[in-house]
Amino acid sequence: MMRIFNSTQSGLAFKLPKGLQLVASALLLSSAVHVGATSLVIGDQAPDFEVTTLAGKTFKLSDYEGEKPVYLKFWATWCSYCKVEMPHLQSIHNKYGDDVEVLAINVGINDSVANIENFFNAGGFNLPTVFDQRGDLVTSYGIVGTPHHVLVDIDGQVAYRTFLASDTLDDTIDDWSVARTQKKARKTFSKHGRR
Repeated sequence: MMRIFNSTQSGLAFKLPKGLQLVASALLLSSAVHVGATSLVIGDQAPDFEVTTLAGKTFKLSDYEGEKPVYLKFWATWCSYCKVEMPHLQSIHNKYGDDVEVLAINVGINDSVANIENFFNAGGFNLPTVFDQRGDLVTSYGIVGTPHHVLVDIDGQVAYRTFLASDTLDDTIDDWSVARTQKKARKTFSKHGRR
């Protein structure tokens, strides 16, 4: 029996069906996980972190400052919108990978590495992915639902955040890619000089 109220204090206790117990537990757990969450706004410095991807590579956000922007996607295998958006994230990674670093961050609630690997294998996805089992990234980025998208600009600041992928998200990434391409061309031109 799951007690919603302490019967000695309130006199109220009742049984919930097993399925509802799981839902209630997940809601209570997710609320507890996010108690320390901060609310990042556009222009804030993105919290730095260092993690190991499921492929065993080290990812440190600050390594990309001054180099290229970063797209963080918070998701879960049980999130229907996340699943629908995953091909979009893969296409962003494929198209802009040289100009924008992509990191898929599984929020770790009611999920597992096996679920992630099965989902990626079934969908043919090959994205840098982190399993945030303890919820450290979820908390530091103030994530309260999935999917959640955060774009960190080349200066390490939050440039954009949204729940669902949008045209604005795509336009921002495209603009960043064009700007990086133009910057590279200027460097190459100035390096070789005019002929």
